Amino acid sequence: MDSVQNKKPEKKTGRKKPKKITAQYLHNAGLYYLQRFAASRGQFRSVMLRKVRRSCMEHRDQDYQACAAMVGEIVEKFERAGLLNDELYTRGVVASLRRQGKSKSAILSKLKTRGIDASLVTETLGAQDTEDSELRAALTVLRRKKAGPFGDRDNEKTLAALARGGFSYDTAAQAMRMDRAEAEEILNS
Repeated sequence: MDSVQNKKPEKKTGRKKPKKITAQYLHNAGLYYLQRFAASRGQFRSVMLRKVRRSCMEHRDQDYQACAAMVGEIVEKFERAGLLNDELYTRGVVASLRRQGKSKSAILSKLKTRGIDASLVTETLGAQDTEDSELRAALTVLRRKKAGPFGDRDNEKTLAALARGGFSYDTAAQAMRMDRAEAEEILNS
């Protein structure tokens, strides 16, 4: 009787037991992932390898190296089919991050973590950016923070926030010195 009362209920982790890895399973899981998220080649490979690692930890009879090789084949297959295209992905992400007011260095850093080659990011920035893109991005940040020409917040704190965002001192200072009409004109052009 005591053994029944002393038993603790099993905790549910909320995760389902991972399935065994097969080529068909990886193909279907990859398609499902790409339906929901845009991904670079490196990011997609990383997600699929995590799936393989979890499955191999649960199913000890699977060979991790063989499963990882299947992931490589799926990546190549999806790239040939046009489902993974780092150039298109980079163009879209760079445009989106610029609209959000991200600096060149912040964009490089973010895309590097997603497995995009720095030369591709630099090339894409060069093709998309104009001479005032960094200034425009800094003004976007200032407008969102209601600082600089768009409000009257502490200049030192605002400069520090722009520096943390990857903007050079010259760009940040130039954006801070502008009057509101001039800043609006740059943002609306």
